[in-house]
Amino acid sequence: VVQIDSFSFPPILHRSESGEFSGTMGETVKKLCEAGDMICSFDVVPLSRAYKNIKSGRTDALITINVGQLNDCCIPSDWASPWRAGFFSTTGLSEIPETPEDLPGKSLIVVLGMRSPYLFAREMDKMAEEKRLDLLKAPNILSSVRMFLANRAPLLWGGEDFEWYIRKIDAEARYDFKPVVELPVVIWINKDKPRVLERFNQAFRTISEAKILTDDFLLRPQIMKERYLDAVLPR
Repeated sequence: VVQIDSFSFPPILHRSESGEFSGTMGETVKKLCEAGDMICSFDVVPLSRAYKNIKSGRTDALITINVGQLNDCCIPSDWASPWRAGFFSTTGLSEIPETPEDLPGKSLIVVLGMRSPYLFAREMDKMAEEKRLDLLKAPNILSSVRMFLANRAPLLWGGEDFEWYIRKIDAEARYDFKPVVELPVVIWINKDKPRVLERFNQAFRTISEAKILTDDFLLRPQIMKERYLDAVLPR
């Protein structure tokens, strides 16, 4: 039995209405468990607790972005799927910043605590303090999307997964999205569990050879459709 932690990030990683672990990456990892002959138990917990659990050895693995933040305790799986983030715009692609130098004079919504916008522009907060950027910080993804759809600002920073929230709130909303940051999501496995890492990597080779993965290393659409269980929009 392999204990795997995750955090709620629909439609990538989440629990469905029935309580079952799912998501596009979630179902792909579940398939890796099956191919590796592992009984995987998934726990969806707050992000901070997920990191504490894997670092302390309370859990065997964690599904999250690989930016080297867990190298001390863990080893990333060979399986990796790209996560892309960037700008949503209600005023057209031409208004979307391509470099940090394009930010001054803009009005932008970000999610409080989200790190990826600072990979694009490290000085974002400084720009806001100097009144060169109108920066609105939302407490969570749902609030940020609602602010964006209410025209609080013409730009929203988020992952491509934010489109799930937009469709749930307003299926007729019109916007553009341009990704400017790409990071790999992996399964981090505790260094004390080398056999688990070996099984995941072998399973990845097995399903890759079976050609059931897309170019983003997720299950192909027909297989995903049969397995995927949607999440409920958070309140």
